[in-house]
Amino acid sequence: MQPNFSKLWLVKNGSIGVDSSGNPIHEVESLREGIYLPLTASDSNDYALLLKDDLVNSDVQWVSLRECLFEFNEQQILSASQAVQLSHWFYSHRFCSCCGTALGLPHAEDLKRKEMVLRCNACDSNYYPRVSPCIIVLIKKEKSCLLARHKRSHTAVYTTLAGFIEAGESAEQAVIREVREEVGIEVNNLTFHSSQSWPFPGQLMLGFYADYADGEISLQEEEIVDANWFESTNLPEIPPSGTIARRLIDGFLERCKSQGEEYSGV
Repeated sequence: MQPNFSKLWLVKNGSIGVDSSGNPIHEVESLREGIYLPLTASDSNDYALLLKDDLVNSDVQWVSLRECLFEFNEQQILSASQAVQLSHWFYSHRFCSCCGTALGLPHAEDLKRKEMVLRCNACDSNYYPRVSPCIIVLIKKEKSCLLARHKRSHTAVYTTLAGFIEAGESAEQAVIREVREEVGIEVNNLTFHSSQSWPFPGQLMLGFYADYADGEISLQEEEIVDANWFESTNLPEIPPSGTIARRLIDGFLERCKSQGEEYSGV
């Protein structure tokens, strides 16, 4: 049974359904059976429609969420991201990890109140969408900032340092530990900047600024290819707009600009 919805977000294999112009498709005349899950990250009545089969009588194209992040507006990104995260949650929780019972679909009463949970009818275990907290930090040293090229990246982009928060650790402790592990220096004067959902597959990035305190750069070679101090007027290739890393860098550049230094890059 199809619920009443304002918009559908079509999801298949972690990709979003768009038209030939790259715009999200919210309505199609004929669909095969799918899983309808309400989106809760906004006040809308949008639903994700999780599909395994092809659409019927439609010209849907499937694009990765990373492509969507740089083409959609902010509200579209929020909805598309949650739709993909719900898809990952649903298909990665098909059985109870405590007793092995098949979980099936969310209960109708939970969907009605938009509570995203899969309940085990055998042992009463509950499974909510997993969100993994991470820190991301831009380290400042006068009018320079520390940027690194990560080993897992296939581009020449230099970006900020980031890492997962470990069990029992505060976000601030994670910043200090990750910086020490990845580049071997000490930082202080941590200030929170902003956060961003990063749905690959379910991180919440907590963005910080930190000041350089002590030490020389020493790379964690299994993670970092290169790291260096870059003056605000001479930055390498940096992350694109829409990412929290770029947001942190842009904030640093604005501060430098107000002090008479200006970045001339993209």
